[in-house]
Amino acid sequence: MTPNETPIVTLEPGAGSAIRSFIGENNAGRPLRVDLDFSGCCDPGLGLGLDEVREGDLVVETEGLTFVVSSETRELAGRISVAYVDEAGKKGFVLKSSRPVSEWAGFGVCQIKM
Repeated sequence: MTPNETPIVTLEPGAGSAIRSFIGENNAGRPLRVDLDFSGCCDPGLGLGLDEVREGDLVVETEGLTFVVSSETRELAGRISVAYVDEAGKKGFVLKSSRPVSEWAGFGVCQIKM
């Protein structure tokens, strides 16, 4: 990555510490995969899950955390930001991308799938 290039995955303030807390509480040492998440009720959005690196994945190190993104997801979504919210009735991670994957992209909250 060149100095002027924007990283593929960025973390909003508080997201990194929330992810590290989750990893510590669950003794989870695998990378986090950013992928399409199908909730069953709406269009797909982006989600997070613990996974292994697969052939062809883009591996991104951000704030000491390892994220993996398939080339298909990268092409579909573009750059991805991860935020953490902890509000009444809304607690979890919100993923937004430079190319929204649906009309509801960035509105839903997801949990890290084991």
